[in-house]
Amino acid sequence: MDTLFGAVLTQLPEPEKNLIASWLQVQGLVVKECTSKNWKDYQDSIRLFTKPSPDLAKELLEWSIEPILCGNFTNAEKEIYKEVGVTLLWEKPYTEIHTLPYKTLPLSKLTWVIYTKDPIFDKHLSVFLKTMGQTVFAEGNLEFLLKRIQTGPCHFLILDWDVVNDPRTFVLEISKLKKAKQFLSIGIKDFMKENLYRDLKTGIGTISEVLVAKLDFWNVLVHSFPLREEEDTNDWKESSQSISKLSFSFQEKQIPISMQLTETTMIKKKLIHPQVENLLGLFGWFL
Repeated sequence: MDTLFGAVLTQLPEPEKNLIASWLQVQGLVVKECTSKNWKDYQDSIRLFTKPSPDLAKELLEWSIEPILCGNFTNAEKEIYKEVGVTLLWEKPYTEIHTLPYKTLPLSKLTWVIYTKDPIFDKHLSVFLKTMGQTVFAEGNLEFLLKRIQTGPCHFLILDWDVVNDPRTFVLEISKLKKAKQFLSIGIKDFMKENLYRDLKTGIGTISEVLVAKLDFWNVLVHSFPLREEEDTNDWKESSQSISKLSFSFQEKQIPISMQLTETTMIKKKLIHPQVENLLGLFGWFL
């Protein structure tokens, strides 16, 4: 299991910033507060910045350091950070510090292959899938994509059909691979684009079991995790316990006038996957 992030970018009052640092330290992580000028001096630690900027986030990403935004960022600021490649955002109240996740889910045996030719989109998607414990490969070349599917594991293919220059030929190539290997495909398609009927006639809807508009893609994907069988959709575990309790009667809702011992059943509902819920919350700004 990997650490989700290597840097925390905050715009918070001092007590709340200290609380985040303390929470991460309690989890066994080394946290160092630093600036845009000295962060390279702190190796093997989570860098915490109180004066973040999109340029700083971009620099961290260039050094393969994944940042997370924590705190009070405006919608305009969040969009700028998203455009430079920041994927993780935690903006719950400090009283819910226990919901700030810091680890990915355990690695599953599923592999995803991506082809969209959009580096920032691929980056966001790769971080999401890795966070959910998936193995992911993003390819920017069709030849490399076909080779990846042919020679390596592939359980899911995410493919933007609008960047494929010759969909008819590509459909034939993927069809051959699907006969040799079993994998599912999620296709991204602009349904308002010209020549939609012509593109559909090439067979892209046969290759991709699911076709989704890019505007709807994140909403569909995020709500599809954790991956499970359709019948296994109950995320809550319910338990009941018989208890004895005092029951009171009040006069004018203020003065107690009687009480009795009663037997009742207390029902508790507990999320089976609270860690998953907390992780998915980091990607809510994509919806």
